[in-house]
Amino acid sequence: MTLDEERIFEKIAYIQGQVLAIQSLLHEKSKEEIIANQWFIRGLKYSLQTSIEAMIDIAYHVSAKHIKAAPTDGREAIAILTKNGILADEEQELYSVMIGFRNRVVHGYQTISNERVYEISSADLDVFSTFIRQIRSFLKKSQ
Repeated sequence: MTLDEERIFEKIAYIQGQVLAIQSLLHEKSKEEIIANQWFIRGLKYSLQTSIEAMIDIAYHVSAKHIKAAPTDGREAIAILTKNGILADEEQELYSVMIGFRNRVVHGYQTISNERVYEISSADLDVFSTFIRQIRSFLKKSQ
């Protein structure tokens, strides 16, 4: 089986849309307004969570279809892509941190402060751009 590039690009477009929505909120509202509003925080958590899930979906797909590996979780999928030169070594830890954030949101392992949600939303969005750039580069090379 081959890579489903259309599926990958749909996931990339989804991530980009979520990042734009987060950036729009950050531009329109102050930090204090966002942190004080539970609906803003819930929206940020959801946008981050689903964007990270889309990232993981891409990593699983590339692992399975291109590398013929079956990762057991998101971190392993990222590690497989890193080991195979698709993702850069220096970003692996950042991706792992994002996956950890997603796991805490989904499974409720611990309470995540509104300040931490804001911090990730305002400081770590470049992780998505970097991931997308690396996946696009891989796709160009694999054609």
